[in-house]
Amino acid sequence: MKLRVLFDISVLGAAHAHPHSRTGVFRYVDRLARFLIEQPDLDLRWTPYGNTDHTWDVLDALRSDPALQRPMTASLTKRRCVDFIARPIHYLASTHAYPLVRPFIDPCKKMQARATFSQHNLKNADIIHSPFHSFPTLDYSRPRPVRFLTVHDLIPLKFPELFDPAIALTQQQTLAQLTTRDWIICNSQNTRDDLLDFCETVNPDHVVVTPLAAAEHFTRCTDAQQIEQVRQKLHIPGDAKYFLSVCTLEPRKNLRHLVSVFEQILDRLDKDTYLVLVGAKGWKIDSLIQYLAKSGNQNILTPGKVDDEDLAPLYSDAIAFVYPSLYEGFGLPPLEAMQCGTPVICSDNSSLPEVVGDAGILVDAEQPDELGDAMTRVYADQPLRRALSAAGMERAQRFSWQQCGQMTVNAYQRAIESIE
Repeated sequence: MKLRVLFDISVLGAAHAHPHSRTGVFRYVDRLARFLIEQPDLDLRWTPYGNTDHTWDVLDALRSDPALQRPMTASLTKRRCVDFIARPIHYLASTHAYPLVRPFIDPCKKMQARATFSQHNLKNADIIHSPFHSFPTLDYSRPRPVRFLTVHDLIPLKFPELFDPAIALTQQQTLAQLTTRDWIICNSQNTRDDLLDFCETVNPDHVVVTPLAAAEHFTRCTDAQQIEQVRQKLHIPGDAKYFLSVCTLEPRKNLRHLVSVFEQILDRLDKDTYLVLVGAKGWKIDSLIQYLAKSGNQNILTPGKVDDEDLAPLYSDAIAFVYPSLYEGFGLPPLEAMQCGTPVICSDNSSLPEVVGDAGILVDAEQPDELGDAMTRVYADQPLRRALSAAGMERAQRFSWQQCGQMTVNAYQRAIESIE
């Protein structure tokens, strides 16, 4: 008998409405959803339960991506919080009876929609999986469905000063709902350890690690024309060498430290060496942007968010990828860089050693001398760059979305077996 799985894809709706938000969580939800679709043993249905503000964005996202339209879609809110149970998404997207408009939905109706979801949909499911934050309250007089929550990290609780307080509050409220019956997926052993330290109400046997992976299009680019086109697009001079960092520009990524170290070592490098900071502007980054504007350092570039198709050429042509983050739940960018054959220098904290291992140079995130020495060494030592490149590509092969997805399905099956 197929497992009936409700999978929350509200993150995909949010990313469809705001493409700049396509960060690591989006990549996880997108790739896992595509894997689950292909599993013959699952009766898979989408839900936008986790963030009903993006219900209509979810519909728009599904309309634009035929590969995601096969599962049935549950609990899609309309003017009167109508519950579309088991309606094919192509019907919802095309029928004249339910046109894709964006009505104003007041908070009371959102609560009604969630109540409707809990009352009508959950009794038909074996698994309800929220890949990010909130999930519904269950009737514990019944053994099913089993709740699954993906916890990407506990950084808002460990380092609240690095986040908007609202984010920390949301995570705290979500984790407070966890019981010994629930199952939790973490994408690193470090995050699993953090969760077990923070939550005494969870069953350690129900906390599963499913490492993430870089997408297949992150491969080494040797096309000189394609590399040149990306350089021109981002205003990187054609003959210039550059260090690269890719992340949301926010305090946790420790970019002020990276900029300071780069400025300190610049006199040991060729004068046309650059530091390229790629990523959308995040929380509390104005001080760094203001500093860069005031310093007038022409060797530091901030081109903003870069299209996915431009990242592999950008990674491939860099001297090294530098990631001095203060803390990570997993760390996809270093893995993407390694898969492209780019030497990696990153912090030795949190989950990053699990990802990079001995295939990169690990440094203390708060020691400028360590980071500066690593950058100048990689810059000057071509054999070292070649060795790190080869080691990184080899290590990246240990990670795959196929593995991540299969480990998730295995956890679903274990959860159901445990209550039968």
